[in-house]
Amino acid sequence: MGTKLHVAVDCNGLPVSIVTSCANEHDSTKFIDVMENISECLDDEMIQQIVSVYADKGYDAKYIRMYLRNRNLACCIPYKKNSKLMQNNAQRNYNKTRYVVERFFAWLKCGFRRTAIRYERVAENYLGFINIASFLMYCRVLR
Repeated sequence: MGTKLHVAVDCNGLPVSIVTSCANEHDSTKFIDVMENISECLDDEMIQQIVSVYADKGYDAKYIRMYLRNRNLACCIPYKKNSKLMQNNAQRNYNKTRYVVERFFAWLKCGFRRTAIRYERVAENYLGFINIASFLMYCRVLR
């Protein structure tokens, strides 16, 4: 019962890729779907400009780190407390940049009442409202 939004945003907090999932699925299962969805939304030149990926602890998994390493992307994902992987110092900037994603969710939940709570029974309709809200965010920034 419920829906999770998995979003990739640019440095301005504007969405690039949005994927929905059931609330009882783990976050890490949709990471690759979000990353693959970016290639559908952006052209090759803009994809080449992507240097690093920031995510929260829910996306801490070995296969995600390997996926990013194979694509030559720097990964800044905090390790869970029970993680057996070695922790590095690349997480220093995590809290300074995480606000960009949180700002997107604040714009989505506070600025667009229809998306704050999922009233639609059909997931495609809800995703449609999310896409409309994202389009309006782009229009506000471009003004």
